[in-house]
Amino acid sequence: MISRLEENPFDLVKASDFSAAEIVEYWVDISNTNGGLVQLLQPKLRTPTLILGGKGSGKTHLMRYCSAPVRAALCGGDLGAAVANDGYLGIYVPAEGLNSHKFAGKGQSSDLWLAIFNMYFELWLATTLLTSISKCVSSPSMEEFDEKAFVESVRELFDIEVDSDFDTIDGLIAFLTRLRKKIDYAANNVAVTGHMDPIEIPFSPGRLVFGLPSTLAEVSAAFSETIFTYLIDEAENFTFEQQRFLNTLIRYRTGNTTFRIGARLYGIRTYQTLGSGEPIKRGSEFLQLELDAFLRDHEQDYKTFASKLVVRRLQQSGSAVATGQSNLNDFFEELDKDNHYQKPLLKLLESRDKAGKERPYFRKLRKQLSDRFDQTAEWQDRIIELLTVRDNPLLEKLNIFLLYRDWSESTSKLMGTAQSIKKLADSYIVGGDRKSPKYGDVLAHFDSDLLAQLYRDCGHNVPYCGLDTLIHLSQGIPRNLIGILKQIYRRSLFSGEQPFVGGHVISVESQSLGVLDSAAWFWEDAQPDTFGIEVRESVEALAVLFRTIRYSDKPSECDLCTFAVDEEKLTRNAKEVLQASENWSYLIKVPLGHKGKTHRDLGGKYQLGPMLAPRWGVSVHRRGTLQLQADLANAILDNEKKDDLRAFFLKRVSGMFVSSSSDEKQKSLL
Repeated sequence: MISRLEENPFDLVKASDFSAAEIVEYWVDISNTNGGLVQLLQPKLRTPTLILGGKGSGKTHLMRYCSAPVRAALCGGDLGAAVANDGYLGIYVPAEGLNSHKFAGKGQSSDLWLAIFNMYFELWLATTLLTSISKCVSSPSMEEFDEKAFVESVRELFDIEVDSDFDTIDGLIAFLTRLRKKIDYAANNVAVTGHMDPIEIPFSPGRLVFGLPSTLAEVSAAFSETIFTYLIDEAENFTFEQQRFLNTLIRYRTGNTTFRIGARLYGIRTYQTLGSGEPIKRGSEFLQLELDAFLRDHEQDYKTFASKLVVRRLQQSGSAVATGQSNLNDFFEELDKDNHYQKPLLKLLESRDKAGKERPYFRKLRKQLSDRFDQTAEWQDRIIELLTVRDNPLLEKLNIFLLYRDWSESTSKLMGTAQSIKKLADSYIVGGDRKSPKYGDVLAHFDSDLLAQLYRDCGHNVPYCGLDTLIHLSQGIPRNLIGILKQIYRRSLFSGEQPFVGGHVISVESQSLGVLDSAAWFWEDAQPDTFGIEVRESVEALAVLFRTIRYSDKPSECDLCTFAVDEEKLTRNAKEVLQASENWSYLIKVPLGHKGKTHRDLGGKYQLGPMLAPRWGVSVHRRGTLQLQADLANAILDNEKKDDLRAFFLKRVSGMFVSSSSDEKQKSLL
């Protein structure tokens, strides 16, 4: 048992490192009666598709699951049976393996490099396809295949005579491999020699990519209805010009061939094609799927998928529990929400109460009263007494919040406000929302913010716990969830707990500390290659703004992690930083924009990535939205406007504090 516990089942492993068997072992699907994730990819649909997503969103795992080696593994190693069953053959090629950046610079013209890369890339696709065909035609279930007829037809695809170069599929693979190695040798040595060895291009662009599949369909009944799907992954590794060639293949796709191209959100540099440069058209020439956005939009399906993913990881690690996800929630301790978190909050305050110390939020209020009013200690005591609900700390926080909202410089009015709040609280305690609807409404809106404030008042981290919360934090990216659980598992073991062992739970503290660790990991792992410093400074400024409002005396919005802005009024630099922040999943664009109070005020709406929210103690749930005026938005996002940030920031939050001491505190935040 000890050795199993010491092995963390959530150690991160990239899908690109998995064998075909491991891809199958770790595969889980969403709850979908129409084919699940494979149906999203639609490998038999002839219209090409771009599959975009954040790092770790599952693009590679999905594409490899549809590739020939994995499909064969699912059919006991019989690729022929897999093709007959699926109706398609997936040819998986990771762009990273092409080392495409070697086809640039070194004193050679861009036109020369582009021509050489185009040939090299097509050779790579062709040899990968032919390797699968060689395995397919030799599989037990494959019908008779006329290899001679196929090879003779392939020779016609070349612009030169190649009759003596190959007479079998394996010979053709060897011939194409020699051509590719010759290019490798020349490209690798050009930096040393200063010139490019002569390279002959023996076929026209697209002839092998499209010609091989159509030839297979013509000479073999087994492939007559097969769709040949090129699964090109990690397209962000292609240069601008190389992506233009890829887009050209998409535009001129023919016959029984199609493409599925995976890339990071920032990975598509251009939609232009070679020649005229006219861009490929979304909807008619290609489709686009944003995988993590899809998973976020289908929240219940994603929860099911995420639970299956956790169970599968536990099963692969040899865990004897969690054979189904029905009991998975029981392993994660949650805060007891009964009577407005009464038990955990009283425990939080227990040591102070036993020592006879005033609760920290009342101590702060007393100082504010002392600073602002020349009144006796008895007067201060009376105000605090009216707001006290000894057995329910969250209601005490709400009472103080209501006092701050109706703050008055008149001592008599302030006392009257406190007396009114006491009546509302007493009515609520007796009869709930029915007796005190306005009080209950404010509590329903601000309870999570008041809870966070209370933990912070006591010098504790804001709790992030419960499986549903952890799944939500992952923002639709499976690798994020695995990363969160990796850190939680480590923290749980360190605390002497027995994670995922029957009868034991992972404590709120271990979960919260693990979440903070994973937020730090995400912040350091995602490093934009352009506008990197600007993006991080801007996101941090936004997060500090959300944090300042959340922990202010009278926050203007509840659960604030979202802002809306008129993007037309942003500077060019601000727009670029905003786009880069979205591309790297620091910010998530909320669909359908933002409708303002006038119902005509439409603009862009963005949420701070839930993975980052715990870093600043910000809410992870999207409720309130902060409308950012252009001057503040540009000061946050545009490095050239940063000199104005402090003034605009303080102006935006100044009305949320009631005392001079708090004013000094908010100034220190910047």
